[in-house]
Amino acid sequence: MAIALNADRSPFSITIDPGRMADRIMQFSPASDADALKLLRFSFPDSPLSLRVAALGFLLRRKSRKLAA
Repeated sequence: MAIALNADRSPFSITIDPGRMADRIMQFSPASDADALKLLRFSFPDSPLSLRVAALGFLLRRKSRKLAA
């Protein structure tokens, strides 16, 4: 029988959020979304894929807001 995930036992850091991850990646000015995802994987290897994808989504939304302004 499967055991439900206990947040207290999660190996991932709760203090990392997609916004802070996106800020870190923007320091490198990735040329494409694929490059940004590679940088996220390299910079945050212990973060789950879902968190890295959320950070990529944050980057894309930020980019679209800048283009609209």
